[in-house]
Amino acid sequence: MPDDARFEWFADVMGVGAEDRVLELGPGAGVSLARVAGRLRGGRIVGVERSASALGRAAARCAGEIVDGRVRLIEGTVGEVSAAEVLAELDDGVRFDLVFAVNVNLFWTGPAVRAWPLVRECLSPGGRFWLCYGYGSPEGPASSPKPETALLERRAATAGFGCRTQAAGDLLAVELVPLG
Repeated sequence: MPDDARFEWFADVMGVGAEDRVLELGPGAGVSLARVAGRLRGGRIVGVERSASALGRAAARCAGEIVDGRVRLIEGTVGEVSAAEVLAELDDGVRFDLVFAVNVNLFWTGPAVRAWPLVRECLSPGGRFWLCYGYGSPEGPASSPKPETALLERRAATAGFGCRTQAAGDLLAVELVPLG
């Protein structure tokens, strides 16, 4: 199934570890949330989603993972929800090892002025921030349009992040590394 290959590739590229504390921005109906949660053992993933209906679908999809504590969900808009509210979901005051978003246009189509600080405040020193994009498979030709990475690189630099891009087939993953 294309989604399986897509989300497995994203998780591999991001280096999701069993003990990671993960924040997903805009998990929608929770497909990627569930895939990452499936890799966690002692870790936890928190999803911040603005759509109540999508959050309901994510809660249904991840019901078992919510019960066992691997998944937590927050209804809110990235850039409006506070870092304190997000970090409170970890229970121990430690920040996230990994922050990511899949096909979330916020960073790609606008300056995301209020979202960058949320990421910076939630990301642990040495943590990883990834923006992933694509709808097809990591194998074969690219078949869907992708956002312009040069524009993302300029916006990221303004926010104090550098970019490293990886692509395979129809998928794009950009690691954003805090500068300084």
